[in-house]
Amino acid sequence: MFLDGGMSQTDWGLIHEAGAGEGPASERAMEKVARRYWPAIYTFIRHRGYNVDRASDLTQKFMTDVVMARQLCATADPERGRFRALLMTSLRNFVHQEARRSSSPTHGGRTLSIDDIGLSAALVDDDTPESAFSATWAVMLVRRVLARLRETCLADGLESHWTVFDRRVVRPLLLGEEPESYLSLVERLELDGAGQASNMLITVKRRFARALLDEIALTVDDPTMIEDELCLLLRDLERP
Repeated sequence: MFLDGGMSQTDWGLIHEAGAGEGPASERAMEKVARRYWPAIYTFIRHRGYNVDRASDLTQKFMTDVVMARQLCATADPERGRFRALLMTSLRNFVHQEARRSSSPTHGGRTLSIDDIGLSAALVDDDTPESAFSATWAVMLVRRVLARLRETCLADGLESHWTVFDRRVVRPLLLGEEPESYLSLVERLELDGAGQASNMLITVKRRFARALLDEIALTVDDPTMIEDELCLLLRDLERP
């Protein structure tokens, strides 16, 4: 399985490098592209009704036979739209062709297990494959931001700040948990009161907002698109 990983350059810069041809740099770039988009591809296929094993096999096959063999990254052009839109169109065609080609049952019913990739509350069983793809991409982006945010908070001595943010924002967003009350947080963290807890939450929220915008900036080729991407991200994160 490809696992999600961070990136240090724009999505389009990475995609262009992955599509540049053979060589170690291109191979590393392709591996990073695979890590980033594997969860969204897998979730799309799972929402088409395939069981875990078959969805994993088809995800691997799509990455190998379509993204790599057909050099999808080399044909991508930022002027024609988002790469993930091209990816979704190619994926939709791929799954349709696989369904027609197969003569044996491959579906496992509508028993979707979102926790296969640790998404939980971000998706529901009656999502369309397209909305599941978009929601997964959005959640994985946010998870990358949160992982780095946690590291910086702990490095800066803001462990209690992170705990407040985690219990009030992160777990409700990603796990569907009820936000922990300020009273409980005050008692557990031995704070001066709800006001202090609220201020701690605001501090980390501001850090999160800056980190999120920085991450979104890496996904676009044109800085003027950052606001549009943020709006799409927030829409895809909305729960029914």
